[in-house]
Formats: sequence, structure tokens, C-alpha cells
Amino acid sequence: MITEGRVSLAAGKLLGSFAGKLSKGKGVGARWEVYRRFLPKLKSRYDVAISYLDFFCNYYVAEKVHADKKIMYNHMDYAYSQTQGWPCPRLERKSFVSSDYIVTVADSARRSLESFFPEHSDKIRVIHNRVSNATVQRLSEEPVDNDGFQGTRVATVARLCDEKGVMLALEACSQIVSEGYPIRWYLIGTGGLQGELEERLKRLGLEQHFMLMGEKQNPYPYVKGADIYVQPSKTEAHCIAVEEAIALQRPIVVTDIPSFKQQITDGETGIVVPAHAQGLAEGITKLVRSKELRDKLTVQLSYEQNRYQDELNKFYELIEC
Repeated sequence: MITEGRVSLAAGKLLGSFAGKLSKGKGVGARWEVYRRFLPKLKSRYDVAISYLDFFCNYYVAEKVHADKKIMYNHMDYAYSQTQGWPCPRLERKSFVSSDYIVTVADSARRSLESFFPEHSDKIRVIHNRVSNATVQRLSEEPVDNDGFQGTRVATVARLCDEKGVMLALEACSQIVSEGYPIRWYLIGTGGLQGELEERLKRLGLEQHFMLMGEKQNPYPYVKGADIYVQPSKTEAHCIAVEEAIALQRPIVVTDIPSFKQQITDGETGIVVPAHAQGLAEGITKLVRSKELRDKLTVQLSYEQNRYQDELNKFYELIEC
């Protein structure tokens, strides 16, 4: 920001970060009180303003944008996020008051949001995240280096943070390897737990079994090349990475959180397991042992390629009505 001459915005970001560290939880409210003083109002007036991100983006559209219609997004399980210190209900309520619609991405996320903001239930709409299957499949054909591993390949795409269950994945991998299964788990993504993951996998002797791949501009060849795709999350609203694995027809293991139960039918389009390391390990080894089950899931996923086709129409209706 400084190199672009936006010194005041850079100063605001630094001061907001400092304020957040002095506050309870993630300090979202304190940070916004700083940011709002440095962010200018947009001068133009718009037909529709859409805030596609939670928290600060919602606050910005509510306070700094002039529009005939405002649409706010919620991508999370609000109740879980509360336990992690993220939300600021006072600011959420303020942004929702100024909105015409609040879009959330799963029925479970809607119920969670309504439990905190029942007065806005009539504004809430569910529009599921969807992906372009054709694009995902095309990008999955791009060549990547093959490490020559001959055992079972497991892939996960996730931020390296606690809510994504990446430590559970590491523990599950350790358990599977200790039972003698030849697997290699490819974890694609970056995040705050990178250093701790590196340290623990070395301590567990998993350098050849749990691969931290970093961020990949195109993760789809790695997902397509996997025998099993795993999403070990502790919370999600509607996981795009799972939709992408469905598009690539990979046998999937997910944890038994509410949103995954809407995305995956246990035993038909994937395996749903308890959200702990043992549950993940048992689900993965079940697939490792049974090619017949893996093939069945792949076939069933081929019938899921046109899911959520009407979601864009729902979105257009909100804009046009």
C-alpha cells in the first residue's frame, strides 16, 4: 500500500491490527473502529452493492457504499465462529439492518445465523456455493511433477488453521502409517499452523508420508491424481473444495459436521466420519482396503455433476426483484 501511495490506508491497517491484538477474541470490532476512520465513502451511487465476504466487507458496504439495494453474505457457521472469537454481533446487526438480503451458503448456516438474529430471518436466503465442473475438469488436466509414489495418494486442500482440522489430518496419517498402510497425504494450502505442522510431522517421522505442498495456483491436478480426497474440517458452511472433489469424482472422506451432511451422502457419494483423528483414519483405511467401494463412490459422483444448477438463477432473482 505504501508503494502505491496509499499511506493512510497502510497506517490504518497497522493501527487496526494493533487494536485487535489488545481486544478480546479476534478483535474484529476494535479493528473496524480503526479501519472505518481511514476508509473513504464511495462517491458514486449504485443499483446493487454486494458484499461477498463476512465481517469487514459487510461493514464497509453497510457504512461506506451508497446503493439502492444491498446484499450481504455469510459464509460461516456463526455459532462456531462465536466460540473462536471472530464475530462482532453489534456490527453484524448494524450491517444486516442496512441490507435488503442476507445470503448464506447452506441450510445449517442459515439456522445458525437465525438463532442469533431472528429479527432478520425474513431477509436470509440460501444460495449454495457452486463450481464450474467443466473448468475444474479442464484445469485438472494440466501437467504437474509426479513424485513416483506407488501407494495410496490422499489429498486435502485447506488453509492451515485449526478450524480446517489439519492437525487431525496429521494425527490420522500417523495412525494409518503405524498400521502399515502405504499412504502419502498431500496437504495443499498455507496458513498459521505451517510451522507447527512441519515440526510435528518431523517428530512423528512422517516426512515421506505427509507432504506440505504449500499454496498451488492450480490444485486440481493433485486432487485428480489422488486415490482419496479428505476434508477434515471442524466447521464449514458450504465447502467449495468438496464441490471441486465431487466435480473430479474422487472418493471423498469428510467429517460429520452439519454442512458436510448436506453435501455428502454417507456410503453413496462419500464417507462421513466422526470429527477426530481416529474417525478420519478409519474412514480412509476403509477406502484403502476396498477398491470396490472406491469405484462405487466414483460412479455415484458421476451422477452429481449437475447439482446446484439453479443457484445462479436464485442470485439473479435477488438482484432483479
